[in-house]
Amino acid sequence: MRRKDREVTDLNQIFDIVSRCSVAHVGMTDHGKPYVVALNFGYERKGDSLILYFHSAYEGRKMEILKENPSVYVQMNCVDEFISGSHENPCAFCWRYDSVMGAGVVEFLETPEEKAHALNCMIRHLGKTEDSFQFPVEKLKRTCVYRVCIDAPTGKHLSLI
Repeated sequence: MRRKDREVTDLNQIFDIVSRCSVAHVGMTDHGKPYVVALNFGYERKGDSLILYFHSAYEGRKMEILKENPSVYVQMNCVDEFISGSHENPCAFCWRYDSVMGAGVVEFLETPEEKAHALNCMIRHLGKTEDSFQFPVEKLKRTCVYRVCIDAPTGKHLSLI
């Protein structure tokens, strides 16, 4: 990262940023061309790795791409605050945000237990709850659930100093 003063290297701070984000942008490659989708997610920490969980239908362009090439790059950001400049200092205009990003490979989850765990991670994260839910097996069969393990997440923070 060019601006080392904005780099977040502490994993606890990186996971704090993740906890405040609700949408991840998942970039993939479709026959040599970039394709990015915004998805809600759940997550958990396993050691120094960030495990992200997503769900969707089994069909569609995203699924076709991921089955052909499961390598992805994920970016998420939060805070979103405009910082005003002035006529005297127009270069002060900028946008404040915290972000986390990293590369990984999509793994499709198959068992009802894996899918239920992932969906509960999503509900706990997005719903800001500690509740766990039971899912009907028939619904789990019709829902595509997948995870991405990011072994080296990186973060960026722009403070208002």
